[in-house]
Amino acid sequence: MKNEFNMKIIVIGVIVIMSILEIGSLFLFKEINEDKHFDMDEINEIQVNMTSEAVHIIRTEESNEVKFHYYGKSMQNIKLASEINNKVIAVAGKRQHEGPIPEDMFLDIYIPEKYGENLSINLLSGDVKMDSFDLASFIYSNRSGKLETEKISANNISMNTYSGNINIKKIDAKELEIKSLSAAINMEWCTTKKARIQNSSGSIILKNSSGNFDLKGKSGKVMVDYKEFENQNINIETLSGSVILELPKTAEFFIEAETSSGKFQTDFPIKMAEDTDKRNIRGEVGGKNNKVSIKTSSGSMKILKK
Repeated sequence: MKNEFNMKIIVIGVIVIMSILEIGSLFLFKEINEDKHFDMDEINEIQVNMTSEAVHIIRTEESNEVKFHYYGKSMQNIKLASEINNKVIAVAGKRQHEGPIPEDMFLDIYIPEKYGENLSINLLSGDVKMDSFDLASFIYSNRSGKLETEKISANNISMNTYSGNINIKKIDAKELEIKSLSAAINMEWCTTKKARIQNSSGSIILKNSSGNFDLKGKSGKVMVDYKEFENQNINIETLSGSVILELPKTAEFFIEAETSSGKFQTDFPIKMAEDTDKRNIRGEVGGKNNKVSIKTSSGSMKILKK
């Protein structure tokens, strides 16, 4: 009985101490609230270099200013550092100490909708949410934070992520390049002249697509849905990841498909070449110059009619 009583006293003591420490830590957190404004006419590139902050990029209608609102709580002093050089504005969170010091920080960026220049975002783990923007170029790098955006339109779009998911409702680019290790890449509308996407174990889902695609993965699923297929080529390579390609029922194309042990299925009537077998498929659907090339080791391959 005495031991049980002593144990209860110890447990209660630990709970009390932890509660005191938790309440005390609230007083150690510093409130951060900082604004910076810049004339849009003096900027042709915005560079954002942060760590774990949640970044929200907001489109404004009646404004000629680019505004940065940096706020949150931290157990150390943090400031928003900024520098303008040759019409390039660069912002970053400047900390007293580097390391795992508790904080909960946010950066809201207000950009006029008529801004059509360059935007570059570089983070370690913070999530990014964006409104719709028409830009000259968009560069995005994030190790593990996710990206969610309505629409991105630009001549050149480059994205690099380790495991942070990419969810884009609509993307329109002359050239698109995405490199990832294990992220889930999802686009509801994807229009491009030329796209290169590499994703090792994560999935690639492109809907309502148009353009020439070079897609490479290992174990992740690859699914591409073309809204039209005229004067376009697509190349897909995986190891064990399944491949699903959906084309308009009127699509005409030359097909090359290779697999070691995966299954091949199609809704289209393929006129097979003489040297075709179940592992190496070559043939034509109609007489157009479009080309479909799929190569996988053990993943299944499906070419379906929409």
